[in-house]
Amino acid sequence: MTDMVGTLPQRVTDSEVRAPITLSRSPSHHPGHAMRVPGLPEQAHALRGRLTAVVPYSVTDTVLTLASELFNNAVTHSRSGDEGGEVVVAVNRLPGRIQVKVVDQGPRDAGASSPHLRPVDPGREGGLGLRLVDAEADRWGTFHDGNRTTVWFELDLPHAQA
Repeated sequence: MTDMVGTLPQRVTDSEVRAPITLSRSPSHHPGHAMRVPGLPEQAHALRGRLTAVVPYSVTDTVLTLASELFNNAVTHSRSGDEGGEVVVAVNRLPGRIQVKVVDQGPRDAGASSPHLRPVDPGREGGLGLRLVDAEADRWGTFHDGNRTTVWFELDLPHAQA
């Protein structure tokens, strides 16, 4: 059996093992960027433009694809897509990896479930966003904080950029 000490889990939903949250205001620790984006589908393009400016070239395509999927999920499935809603997208450069968090304003319905992988249904339009995140991200997960839901993912950087 391989020694797994020191590796990060691929998918985390346990609130005790959530994605690291950088609270330091010092830019020398973990430089990051956060942006508030109106919860409108047409804002995905603006989000991609802003992300392009802050992520390393080697992971740009993957970050843009996955962040767009999560943004669209937030707009479609949460109160962020209601009138006046917004989505917060945060990008942090951590040692050896990039972390992206997409924070929505919580589910529209009190009984709604947490974001999760759905079975593939060829007859359903959409529903593959988290499958794409699961396939492309090195790690990802979800957590709830008050009325907000966060879906996050991490991409390991090539050794030269770590």
